[in-house]
Parts: sequence; C-alpha cells; structure tokens
Amino acid sequence: MSSNPYGVLGVERDADHATIKSAYRKLALKYHPDRNPGDRAAEEKFKEITQAYEILSDPGTKDRFDRTGSADGMPDMSDFFGGFGMDDALRAFQDIFGFGRTREASSGEDAVIDIELNLEEVTLGCSREITVCRNEHCSVCDGTGADPAEGMKQCERCGGQGRIRTVRRTLLGAMQSVSVCPDCRGRGSLPVKECSGCLGSRLESRERKISVDFPAGVSEGHFIRLRGQGHFPGNDGHPGDLILRIMNIDYGEYQRVDYDLIYRTRISFPDAALGTEIIIPAVEEGTMNITIPPGVQPGERLVLKRKGIRKLKGFGRGNIVVIADVYIPEKLSRKEKKVLKELGESEHFLPSS
Repeated sequence: MSSNPYGVLGVERDADHATIKSAYRKLALKYHPDRNPGDRAAEEKFKEITQAYEILSDPGTKDRFDRTGSADGMPDMSDFFGGFGMDDALRAFQDIFGFGRTREASSGEDAVIDIELNLEEVTLGCSREITVCRNEHCSVCDGTGADPAEGMKQCERCGGQGRIRTVRRTLLGAMQSVSVCPDCRGRGSLPVKECSGCLGSRLESRERKISVDFPAGVSEGHFIRLRGQGHFPGNDGHPGDLILRIMNIDYGEYQRVDYDLIYRTRISFPDAALGTEIIIPAVEEGTMNITIPPGVQPGERLVLKRKGIRKLKGFGRGNIVVIADVYIPEKLSRKEKKVLKELGESEHFLPSS
C-alpha cells in the first residue's frame, strides 16, 4: 500500500483543497463497496484513498506530512494506513459527502398523531385539517443556535473540520479512528453566544395546520406517513415524518367485516311471517328503508350489494348485510296461546323436511 497520499489521489503536491476533494470524490465513487460488492481489492483501494484524503484535507496533518513525510510525526507511514479500518473509511466518506447517512443521523424525529374517524369518513373518504405541534428551526436565529448579532466561530477542538482523529499506539502500530466532533457535532463551528430564543438548541415548538386526505376503506391500525412533516432535527439534517395513526373508528350501529357493514335487527314473529319494512341508518346521511320479505328465517342475511365501504385498493365497494333476528316472546296471554296452538296445527307452520 502506498505511503504517499498525493500519489494515491493522483494530485500534485501544490494542489489546492478543491482539487484534492474532487480527485477523492471521483476515486471514492469508483471504488465504493456498494458499487463493488465482495471485491476485496476495491475495498482496500477505497480505504487507501480515504486515508489519503484524511491526511491532505486536514491543514495540520497535511503540514506535518509535507515537513516530515508522516501524518502523525512517525517516520513510517504504514502505521497510519494500517490502523485505518473500513468503518473509519465509510464514516469519513459519509461525513464528507453525506452519502449513505442513516436516517437517524440526518433526520428529525417522527411526529405521531392518533386519529379518530366516523362511518361516513371511512366509507367515502374525507379531507381533514390536522393541527401538528412540532419542533422547527428557531425563528430568532434561523436555526443556527447563535445570537444573530454575534454569529458563529470555528470549533477549536476540530479546527473547523467537524471530525476529530484519534491515534492510539498499540503493539500493532498506530491505530487511528475518525469520529464526529463532540463539541460542534460535526458542524465545524460553534455559536459565539447562544441564541436567547432557543438557548442554543436551534429549535422551537410551533403549531402548524396541515390538510390531509384520508382514503376510503382505511381501518383501525392503518397509518398514513407524510414525508418531511415531522420534527426538525437539532442539526443540519431533514425533518422527520408525520405519522397519522387510525386508532378508533365509530361505526355507529354497524359492525365491520372487511369492507362489509353488518346491521342486526330484531323483528317480531308476525313481521317475519308476513314481511315488513324497517328503517336502518344510511352510510352517508339520514336513513334507508329496507323491505323484509315474508317468511324471512331467523338469522337470514339480506344483502344490499355495493352499499358498504369503498375498497382501499382497487375498485368497488363492500355490501351492507342486514341480519334479521326474530323475537320470540317469553310470556303469552291465554288468547295468544290459543291462537298460536291453532296456527301450529296448520300445515304452513310445520317445518319443512
């Protein structure tokens, strides 16, 4: 492995920072492990060019190398290269260009709101205005965390790089790792004086009203994710998401089975025998008149096609199913018993075989 970072990146010793960074970017994209899965030679090359860039991108380290031929003051450059692992190389690459950052590192937290809907909203779909309380960039400092009159200063710990390099001397040589600066959290700068509005947190709580369309057919447990509508992070990343969870649906007098709506009604024995009309709640508004045919049997299902809930995916609607439960009186007068005994002797009141 080469001990000359200029040669590794293919740049002259008098190359400026922009030229060095451009050369590194081109080579890093070419040899990145994601583009060369399972290629150990490419992995080693990726580590080598990232190590070289780490030397030349830091003014102090670059100056030491130019004067002594070593990045850490030691005469043997192989110690520096030998202590730099793939994790360090990937972390440095991500810090420099932002590629492959995890969502937790670059995005704010998700905001979660529980939603309750009613039968009509679930059946037909609806639009609602939702109030969201979320963390946003401070309106006083515009999210910098600094007093606008004082501004920012370079972080002394990392020298404005946003990263710090740690070298440990072991029996195997100098082991080096790169991590985000704990003082500036990777920004490279710190407030001269904290903002009086957010006290340096860069965030403030605000309420926003967002119009949301809820599709027909959703059920309890369903959630809708709105990208970038959640909390802002305390760094320079992107806002999290807004998650709307359907926690409760009021179906009124109906029960839901898939996309069907089940309505149970109790009718008298004479109505079951002679037929009748009943009134049930309408899905949209008002009521519906339903005809119970003569001779309906206890528990018989009367199906109203395509009157139920609209399907969440695809076309069509479920059904409304009316179940007739026939009421059998527990107490009868003498006259009622006599009439029923006479009816019971009729062939029409005998169960069919």
